Amino acid sequence: MLKWTHKSPWILLKIFLLGALNSFTIWAVPILISNGSYVFAGYFIFATVVIDYVFLSKKRVAGKYIIPGVLLLIAFTIYPALFTGYIAFTNYSTGHILNKETAIEVLISNSYQSATDDSSYPARVATDNLTGEYVFIVQRPTGEITVARKESSATLPRSDVTLAEDGTIDSAIGFKLLSEDEIFAVSDVLSELSLQAGNDEFFKLVDIGIVERLIKTLEYDAEKDIITNTQTGEIYRPNDRGSMVSDSGEELEPGWQSTVGLYNFQRVIEDERYRAPMVQVLTWTFIFAFLVVLTTFFAGFLLALTLNHPKLKAKRIYRSILIVPYAMPGVLSMLTWRGMYNEDNGIINRIIGSELPWLSDPTLAKAAVLITQLWAGTPYMFLICTGAIQALSSEVIEAAQVDGASPSKIFWKIKLPLVLYSLTPLLIASYAYNFSNFNAIFLLTGGGPQIIESGGIAGHTDILISYTYRLAFTAGKGNDYGLASAVSFLNFAIIAIISVYGFRKSKSVENM
Repeated sequence: MLKWTHKSPWILLKIFLLGALNSFTIWAVPILISNGSYVFAGYFIFATVVIDYVFLSKKRVAGKYIIPGVLLLIAFTIYPALFTGYIAFTNYSTGHILNKETAIEVLISNSYQSATDDSSYPARVATDNLTGEYVFIVQRPTGEITVARKESSATLPRSDVTLAEDGTIDSAIGFKLLSEDEIFAVSDVLSELSLQAGNDEFFKLVDIGIVERLIKTLEYDAEKDIITNTQTGEIYRPNDRGSMVSDSGEELEPGWQSTVGLYNFQRVIEDERYRAPMVQVLTWTFIFAFLVVLTTFFAGFLLALTLNHPKLKAKRIYRSILIVPYAMPGVLSMLTWRGMYNEDNGIINRIIGSELPWLSDPTLAKAAVLITQLWAGTPYMFLICTGAIQALSSEVIEAAQVDGASPSKIFWKIKLPLVLYSLTPLLIASYAYNFSNFNAIFLLTGGGPQIIESGGIAGHTDILISYTYRLAFTAGKGNDYGLASAVSFLNFAIIAIISVYGFRKSKSVENM
């Protein structure tokens, strides 16, 4: 007989949570598979099995703390990073989203053109009494009545058709004519229909009672893998970048998604449209990250030294006030500062009695970004510097004072080096963070003002990550995910190199 103990509520909670997880997986996996998301379906199954095994086992105690974090790390960090790396080697962009088969179907279906200047005919939508398929019963200008089907067309004898007083078809033997209400009910289906008109021509419904005669201008030969323009005779062949291209260089859109090797990286390096702004953006990224870390560190360090003075009163109040910016949501802070920099109504221009174009002048916009980050980043540096200063050995400082060292020498020769020594890993991490501080740029300046020579794909305050965002979502004629992923890959590589180099340097300092 089961006994109720102090552990029973936790056991019931565990059973409930595991049951909910398994139920969700059973519900989600078939949907993911039906949508073709096999990787996500497989990961759901894998994660659920691992969690069930760990939490139903009495031996895997450590795993109960580690596994959830590891699974989330894989799902939200490792997989996106790997996927971004993969996309960098593809042409995934606007016009290259579909697979090849679907792209060719779209090309062919979009190649219909009006056969003549006057190609609209009166018609009735009907269903075949035998097969139930939709047909168009079309009245041609010659008086001939054509039944257009999906696979064929045929002439309907006049004796099988009854005309109304206005000359439109009133009934047809073997067919059920649809009313306007019935046509509206299936309008989505009818709008997609292209029914045979004969001689490689088709009828398409353009309005109730009106069809248009269309001719297909492109034909695909699957055996030769070519598309032919039936009007001009021009032939389009697939290239290695996922497009059908003619001998004259004309490219059909849409193309399809395919791997393109190092092509995106070549575009970044060799294409002047991307290389010139990229150099400017990369230079500012290094300067921005360096100045933010430098200014916030010294501001935080000096404030920490000041508030650590033994004779200063109300230290807790001052420290509480100084960490307020750190406690505020970053998004809210950036948007507030953006309003304060407003040229016409901003509080900063009101205070200084001027109309400085903070966000529209390149130099002032960069200054605005640095000032805002100084305000936002100083509290963090103040906290870590306070901890580092309080951890300094008082005996070392007292020994220096006994030896006659001045306060300035104690600051430059003892306190600053010791604090830098202990905070080096955090400063490196702060530099890496600011190297990709998207919110600091996007929410405050949007990367602007625009670099005119870049054609709108880069701004004077853009850093590498915001430049990547522009390439992916807002620049050019569409979304270029492949190129943006290549830039993101370079961004990751630069941060990795900086971090590895910085930590090696910090270790060499420790060994001195």
